[in-house]
Amino acid sequence: MFSKKITLKRLGTISLFVLPAAILFGVFRVFPLFKNIQLSFQVGAGYGLRNYQRVFSDPLLWSSTVRTLVFALSSTAIEMIIGFAFALILNQKFFGRRALRTIFLIPWVIPVSVMAVGWKFLLQHSYGPIPWIINWLGITETVPYFLVTPKMAFTSLIIADVWQTTPFCALLLLAGLQNIPSQLYEAASIDGAGGLQKFWRITLPLVVPSAIVALMFRFLRAFAIFSLPWVLTQGGPGGATTTLSIGIFRKAMRYLQLREGAAMAVVMVLYVIAILLAIALTRRKLGSYGGQA
Repeated sequence: MFSKKITLKRLGTISLFVLPAAILFGVFRVFPLFKNIQLSFQVGAGYGLRNYQRVFSDPLLWSSTVRTLVFALSSTAIEMIIGFAFALILNQKFFGRRALRTIFLIPWVIPVSVMAVGWKFLLQHSYGPIPWIINWLGITETVPYFLVTPKMAFTSLIIADVWQTTPFCALLLLAGLQNIPSQLYEAASIDGAGGLQKFWRITLPLVVPSAIVALMFRFLRAFAIFSLPWVLTQGGPGGATTTLSIGIFRKAMRYLQLREGAAMAVVMVLYVIAILLAIALTRRKLGSYGGQA
């Protein structure tokens, strides 16, 4: 009885500490979500599906969805590959490894808006150093327009995102590499396994759980990207970098179609739920390969 009272008292104390965070989360996260869902179904004085009918018949939804998927898949794939390579390097023992790890994380801690302004300066056709250096090296006949032509603008968006978020993927993958017991490599060496065999038989399978976690965080963040394309190109030129988040912002704030914008936001939430389910199924199927993910 005494221990039960102690437990209830501790539970009440914990609840008091958690309550402020729970209130803030409810006010700024849960309430806006349900209010957005309610707004998406409002039609005049009643409720209906007219907003969703308009959204699904609007080319903006489908074009921005495809563009967002292409961006998320491309940037995440490149970041995972480069991040894994850097994680393998940073996992080795060499002089200055700790300092290099710290320097390597600098792009990740820079605010997105500041980073986007920096890349916008670097890629400007008039005074940016990167286009002029490329032309000076003879790679292109004329100074390239990175932020003016659609394909180059989309490529520039991917490059800027990869530059900033590759350290995040490398950090998560490095944590996975450091969790692999060194005894496994020693036993493999005794059995005569080479470096490539150790990589395929030990490193790659055991880093799969960390890779899935990094993939999940990176893909979801890339899918919901807004600040980088907005500061860099504002969705242009010609909508070439208009992601789903920018499409929602324009629909609701620029064109003042709040209810249709809310419906697009709900569709985006459904996309995210579908992505999470796909990742969960992937983790379950790969669990037998890389251990419990």
